[in-house]
Amino acid sequence: MSKKVKISIKGTEFLIPSTFINYDEKTPYVYMRAKLAASIIKQYVKKTYPNLKVWSKSSVYSGGSSVDVDVCNSDGSSVDESIFENISKWKSILQGGSFDGMYDIYNYREDSPATDNGTPLKYFPSYIFINNKPKWGSVEYWVNQYNDYKANINNPNYSKQTEIMNEKYNGSFLEMNKTYMTKKEYEKCSLVLS
Repeated sequence: MSKKVKISIKGTEFLIPSTFINYDEKTPYVYMRAKLAASIIKQYVKKTYPNLKVWSKSSVYSGGSSVDVDVCNSDGSSVDESIFENISKWKSILQGGSFDGMYDIYNYREDSPATDNGTPLKYFPSYIFINNKPKWGSVEYWVNQYNDYKANINNPNYSKQTEIMNEKYNGSFLEMNKTYMTKKEYEKCSLVLS
């Protein structure tokens, strides 16, 4: 297990593995790869908005890397727009640049970001996606789907779904969606949705 070190970015303190501190000759810098960026955004949400649910993951592929972050309220509903905008600012802080579709090129950032004490941040993920919704397959996702269904039960667009649910699954939203859940997800959802 690696030792943790504290860094501060934009006034917020984060704990990161010491393995992300690298050196250019004798000058230290933070190696801001996708995994670390995902961790920093998740830590920020947990510290700043402890009642929200947050999931983050990183992906590395040929030609780049990305971070996906999902945030929602504990019932799976979307967070307030002002809170979401505050969380979304981390995209511009930690993303390595932006794609320009007009010229089909990726423009790398030209600034020199650093921690609050001046340690440079280098080698960012190519893309960061922050979503105002629960992670697919989480209990919060299914609760949100169920609440959406209940709110729209009289909507004609849901009539076929209601008909199938009543005929095939004895009116059980949980049983109708069981196919899309792992056994563990189903067990967790059954505690909330039964």
